[in-house]
Amino acid sequence: MAETRTRILFHVTHLLHGGIETALVSLLASLDPARFDVGLTVTYPSDALENHFRARLPAHVKVHVLAPERWLSHCRQLKKARKLGPLGKFYEEVLLPPVRKPLMNRRFRRILADYEVVVDYDMSLSRLTGRLPVPMIGYQHFSVAHLAQGHARKLRKLRHQCSVDYDRVVMLNETMLADAKRLIPEAADKFVRLYNAFDLARIRALGDETLPELPTVPYIVSVGRLEESQKDFTTLLKAYARLVRDGIEEDLVIVGDGASRQKLEELTRELGLEARVRFAGFQANPFAWMRHARLMAFSSRMEGLGNVLVEALALGQVVVSTDCPVGPREMLDDGRAGLLVPVGEVDALADAMTRALRDEALREALLAHAMEFVARMGLAPTAEAFSRVVASLTGRPIAAPAGTAATA
Repeated sequence: MAETRTRILFHVTHLLHGGIETALVSLLASLDPARFDVGLTVTYPSDALENHFRARLPAHVKVHVLAPERWLSHCRQLKKARKLGPLGKFYEEVLLPPVRKPLMNRRFRRILADYEVVVDYDMSLSRLTGRLPVPMIGYQHFSVAHLAQGHARKLRKLRHQCSVDYDRVVMLNETMLADAKRLIPEAADKFVRLYNAFDLARIRALGDETLPELPTVPYIVSVGRLEESQKDFTTLLKAYARLVRDGIEEDLVIVGDGASRQKLEELTRELGLEARVRFAGFQANPFAWMRHARLMAFSSRMEGLGNVLVEALALGQVVVSTDCPVGPREMLDDGRAGLLVPVGEVDALADAMTRALRDEALREALLAHAMEFVARMGLAPTAEAFSRVVASLTGRPIAAPAGTAATA
């Protein structure tokens, strides 16, 4: 059996507490070790890798950290946390790259000798290695159309990667796929749509846990990395402030951490919401916080898929989301599985949250549709679709695990 397995090496820059990392771990868990020999390279070490993801990674996945030394990774970690000073920035951005890049390239290529396909899960690898001697699959997690609006340099870089470096480029939903084909037509035949893998059974089991730290009062929950350039918790806090003025009973709980936390806590104080808003920080089991809430609110400016939306639907939670590019509309089935509101509009978000909390007939209709809709997002359909993409590159058919169903 071992000789017939396809040897796949995944790569990601770092494992932090975010949706991309969670989706990667779910995909790795979905792949049958009888059919795939899987490795994972991570450029930089992180506390999240050691304290959270190590235990969740399948035992058969071989993990390699490319830059474990402090002199290679420490300033990068500070930069990610927005704590890097001027001297550190000079070291990280001027002195280190000419040394680090060729070193990472050599280390990666030594590991690559044992594999026949590479999956670059955050489109970062080709900047270190260039074109590799084996087929490469890249994953694009964010809106391609967004790059056409004031991000011409990033769009040119993506166009080069898609045209030159990768044999297939995964888009997470149909809108992203259409945008990519429109904006990068020269690589249109390389683009494929694969939904993220969701372990629905695990999500529901964790959601049913009753944690002692859960609120004892009714609450609205929002889950995400506290990064305002993307997530826009500012609009959510302002919408919630209006609901408080209107006499709402539910508190607001924000689950997640990130560089914008201090700024958001200051805004909470300015709005006079200290007694009603709780910043719960990173939670190893966010699903229990989502499951026991009255409503989940999602206020992003842009997304790729919006994993937390699917997770909320799987948990039987009512969702209100911004209609941001590009995932929420598709993941909420054009508003039939959850309510959609314009990005950045405080009153629209507040009105939708009020309806979702108070209109029982609406809640029942959303939940009924969501349960049917989310079934297509499980591990087996994604594993089968992924195996077909790999087979198209290796020329060696890969049988899908028993019991999987074909996906569109």
